[in-house]
Amino acid sequence: MPVLAGSPLATEAATAERPVWAQQILAARQVRDWSQADAVRELRTVSAEPLPDDETMIRQWKRWESGKTMPGAFYKPLIANLFGASVLALFPEVTGVPAEPINPLRLRTQVDLFGGPEPQDWQTRVEIRISVHPTADELMGLVIFGGFPITLDELDDDDAVTETIRFALAHDGAGELARWAEQTRRVFADPATGPELPAGYLPKLRRTIARVFGVVA
Repeated sequence: MPVLAGSPLATEAATAERPVWAQQILAARQVRDWSQADAVRELRTVSAEPLPDDETMIRQWKRWESGKTMPGAFYKPLIANLFGASVLALFPEVTGVPAEPINPLRLRTQVDLFGGPEPQDWQTRVEIRISVHPTADELMGLVIFGGFPITLDELDDDDAVTETIRFALAHDGAGELARWAEQTRRVFADPATGPELPAGYLPKLRRTIARVFGVVA
């Protein structure tokens, strides 16, 4: 019997397809009765640095909860701190070490009894900033092969493109740029060597990269 879209069974199936960390972010938010906008607002309170505007952050939060994009190295500890969990417990797949899924009821108890997660001021964070100046081929390769897809329609949204690239690079994408650039050049020479893409995607992606980042192949 087919499962109707929007039915409880369809919703349950969609949730089950998400990575463990995405399910846990969703559950931890819902158990607090927060909207995604509420979660973004609360995330700002645990960040020592300014975050992008609400529209950008809500769009990114939706990608996190759907499992389409994993939070980068900057956001993982922020989200873990927000929900009173360790990074390892919230993102067990990051290190490959099995971890017991977070119990949303336990998180609710922590919030009700203590008013929120315990402060982590005793922890020292060392931050290293590295400037990256990718080429057009590297940026296009990141989009095509890096696991951070941008739809054909989103290529018209400069903010969406910028944020996707920024999050992708923050998620250790820089180490694969050279390999993806070589793959991109092969795809432009022979589209059959790459993933199946919508008609007109490659030339539009090239124009978008040139427009948004000022780099050309």
